[in-house]
Amino acid sequence: MPDYSDFPQLFVDNLKKSGFEPFLITDKVSEFKYRGLESIKNFFIKNIFRDKSYKQNLINRHFEEELGHQLSTIEGKLDYILVIRPDNFPVSFIKKLKERTSKLIAYQWDGIEKFPEVKKYFNLFDTFFCFEEVKNQHNIKQITNFYFDHLPPFYKPYNTENPNLYFVGLYWKSREEKIDRFIDEVSDSNVHLSIFIQYFKEPERKNSKITYIKDRITFEKNLEHVKNSDILLDFVDPLHNGLSIRFFEGLYYQKKVITDNVMVKNYDFYHPDNIFIVENNNYKNIELFLKKPYHKLPEEIVEKYGFSNWIREIIK
Repeated sequence: MPDYSDFPQLFVDNLKKSGFEPFLITDKVSEFKYRGLESIKNFFIKNIFRDKSYKQNLINRHFEEELGHQLSTIEGKLDYILVIRPDNFPVSFIKKLKERTSKLIAYQWDGIEKFPEVKKYFNLFDTFFCFEEVKNQHNIKQITNFYFDHLPPFYKPYNTENPNLYFVGLYWKSREEKIDRFIDEVSDSNVHLSIFIQYFKEPERKNSKITYIKDRITFEKNLEHVKNSDILLDFVDPLHNGLSIRFFEGLYYQKKVITDNVMVKNYDFYHPDNIFIVENNNYKNIELFLKKPYHKLPEEIVEKYGFSNWIREIIK
């Protein structure tokens, strides 16, 4: 899986809790360095022939060799190999993984159209899971995101008087307007806003009620914010066609959610006291939603969306 925040260790810990003996390979490898006369050769190819591909090919070779080394440290045949974001890895390496297991499984935790290169990987796997629905592909199965259930649950009574609304996400120009609109609509309500936007390129304009950050918040830090919040905000990525992890964190930690993702109505954990859907300009109804207490859901519904159940579904 990608070396993304502290997610790899969370996967390993939850797999151990679920009864597995896990091994981890990430896309984090040692820094590329030229060998022998490669640096001189690259200089001539780049400057005389105007070809910049030579160095990139060397980097690609180094990346695959490093991945192969990680794989070689794992002995024997594996019962299952699960690849998160397979498009982060070379096709040739995925084929090597196939030789080491009787069941090669993929999970694309980001949207297919957001990273369309992944379509080339569909047929490399015995089963390919995605949180979106993918039609006309026989081995693509839809599965939701999840919460990590090896972490202890935490319950803070919902604050009906001055709820804390929390959001963290990447800056997307396409959702800037709706976040600004939401802030304007709730600013007169008795709420506390904790909105963090991570950007790679400085936004052209900034909202004074948003905290803009350059570095990604770790999952551990994010979880602190989740636990201290009353309502999680979810502004759907226009290139996504499923539910974000926020819904499942809200389920586990008994947090309300305000979202513009109408798809959530189709799920068994949806309850109008817990999840407010922004649609048809219905902002005036948020005030009433804020005053209602959290509606506790049956335990079997909550457990259904935990990692332990998710991994059983993945491998069966």
